[in-house]
Amino acid sequence: MKIVVVGAGAVGYNLARQLSTEGHDISVIEKDPDLVERLTEKLDVSVVAGNATTPSILEDAGVKNAEMLLAVTNSDEVNMVVCTFAHSYNVRTKIARIRNPELTDDKPILHQNGFHIDHVVNPDKITVNSILDIIGTPGAIYVADFTGGHILLRGFDVPADAPIVGKKLSELKEIESTDSFLIVAIERNEQMVIPTGETKLQPHDNIFVLVAKEVLPFFLPMVNRRADEVEKVVIYGVNVTSLELARKLENQKIDVTIIEPDKEKTQEAARVLDKTIVLQGNALDIDILKEASIDISDFFVALSGNEQTNFLSALLAKRFGAQKVIVLTEDPAFVPIINTLGVDIVVNPRLVTVGSILQHIRRGHTLSVVKFQRSEAEAMEFIVDEDAKIAGKRLREITFPQGSIIGAIVREGAMQIPTGNSLINPGESVIVFALPNAIEKVQSLFSNKRD
Repeated sequence: MKIVVVGAGAVGYNLARQLSTEGHDISVIEKDPDLVERLTEKLDVSVVAGNATTPSILEDAGVKNAEMLLAVTNSDEVNMVVCTFAHSYNVRTKIARIRNPELTDDKPILHQNGFHIDHVVNPDKITVNSILDIIGTPGAIYVADFTGGHILLRGFDVPADAPIVGKKLSELKEIESTDSFLIVAIERNEQMVIPTGETKLQPHDNIFVLVAKEVLPFFLPMVNRRADEVEKVVIYGVNVTSLELARKLENQKIDVTIIEPDKEKTQEAARVLDKTIVLQGNALDIDILKEASIDISDFFVALSGNEQTNFLSALLAKRFGAQKVIVLTEDPAFVPIINTLGVDIVVNPRLVTVGSILQHIRRGHTLSVVKFQRSEAEAMEFIVDEDAKIAGKRLREITFPQGSIIGAIVREGAMQIPTGNSLINPGESVIVFALPNAIEKVQSLFSNKRD
């Protein structure tokens, strides 16, 4: 597929890299000379230097022959204008990254006003939802939802004293019915693997579990967690993301305190938030942390625009009593580094955004794609089409690619753990976990039989 990517920041770069690896014909438009040089050196894609709001630049990138355009610059306005131009060139699918919440709520204003954007992706909204899911799942280090939140993918660090330590996966029935969840991946020694029944769980494994929402409270004791209510959250930094997070937490009756060094931002937060305590100061100041009652907080969430301060303040908050710390980093390259330095959860909005966009590109009827923060692995939700290669077959009849596993079949709205006898029926949704080398082959199983 011919795809034009506009913008070569972290989102555009990762999309171009992923899609070119999958065999798509990619052109990238970028006006920053440094990013143009990086693209040219690192990726096997066509690069056009210039402003994408200029029609001749779009034409140089091959927009006349493109089936899809991804507008992912940091400017909402540029992304909207580029999609409008792409419509005039008959580009079939236009996807825009838009951060302004007034343009991305449930009102279809973008379509009404003729911007011709087929899919809008709001990184801030996705980030807030991810953090809320983490806060709502005790012990979780990774969260993703499928089927509208009815089936959950959750990652946990296995404590040394957890009841599942030392058990083979085939032995877990002794603790809890394995018909209700499936461990689809294990991260051990920085390597992601697909487990088998003979895989023995070790202390501090990171496990990734597919589980029905109503079953999650029964799974948590297996990793020594209880579904205790979160009572207090301290947030560092005032911006669109933190204000939205605070509002959502207020609605959940959770006590929220925001720390912000800038006076004007502090005043803005105090004006728009009803119940949140707003403190002016630096989160690296121990007295400010104590004033925020960090010692009784369940979570400290560092969301400021300063990555260094986010990281250091999180470590300080943990030292002075915060139960869990979450750090936002804009650079995907920092994710594995920060994870090794004592931070519980790292959130990267750009990687989350890439996954959200990929679901509109993949072959087959793909409902969602989630990418893992420290790996190129993915979890994908497909609808089985009538003419898909996998349709109408039992699992034991299908040669599934090495490095992949079907985690769940959704039948009549209920999650089923697959077995060799499970029949894959058209119209049902299937959730698949795949390592990088298996993604392409998995997609082919859900594509047309004639492909």
